[in-house]
Amino acid sequence: LPYVSAICAGAAARLLGVIKRAILGQAIRKELAELGEKVVVKNLENALQAYDTVAAQSGLVKEGVITGADSYRSPDWVEVPFEDARVSAPVIHAAATSELAQTGLWRTMRPVIDYDRCNRCWWVCSTFCPDGAIKVSSEGQPQIDYEHCKGCLVCVVQCPPHAIEAIPEHEAQAAEGG
Repeated sequence: LPYVSAICAGAAARLLGVIKRAILGQAIRKELAELGEKVVVKNLENALQAYDTVAAQSGLVKEGVITGADSYRSPDWVEVPFEDARVSAPVIHAAATSELAQTGLWRTMRPVIDYDRCNRCWWVCSTFCPDGAIKVSSEGQPQIDYEHCKGCLVCVVQCPPHAIEAIPEHEAQAAEGG
């Protein structure tokens, strides 16, 4: 999927129905010019193919209307109950997981928790961790299992008080003396 962005751009341009094929081509050429002609041509080819493929749906996507807070109406959708964090993000040490696959060696950046800034909201970082590498102690403090943390840094982005920061792995290892 090396050209997926160009494919999506081509399809989106056609779905909007206001971007002409030639304008799409000009935009791609201008945006990707620095990458070389070969890359530009391949991206252009894929974008225009996607543009042509969704021709029957041209103009299907319309600009929405801005809704003010005073006239807001809840959308009609199904309420999904909140799941227990252990269901949403299973703990790596639970049964039938990859506990023996120590993926921490993959990391280039390490999330580090500043416990002075942490407000012990307990469920945010542990729930959003896609690998279940963050557990919460009985005191409500998140603890990162660095043997299984791949360094995706989702926890850094999701932490409400910004108590988790990313530092280069080599700096973290040097600080540990390793």
